[in-house]
Amino acid sequence: MSDYTYDEKERFDGVTIKVLGPTYEEGKPEGGHDWKSGLDTREKALDYLRTALRYWYGAEGFGSEKRKKEA
Repeated sequence: MSDYTYDEKERFDGVTIKVLGPTYEEGKPEGGHDWKSGLDTREKALDYLRTALRYWYGAEGFGSEKRKKEA
């Protein structure tokens, strides 16, 4: 992306500086991803469920983080 836009902002000490503007492309997604399409066999579906249940209810971590103490 070479079409960067810059905005001018005032710092806390009153000096005007250039700040990088938004860098995302505007628009909306054209379609969703069908996550169920990868679960074509019973074993794949069961593996998915086991992993999801372990993620949410496992005692070895909190969510995706490996922490010793709960936040």
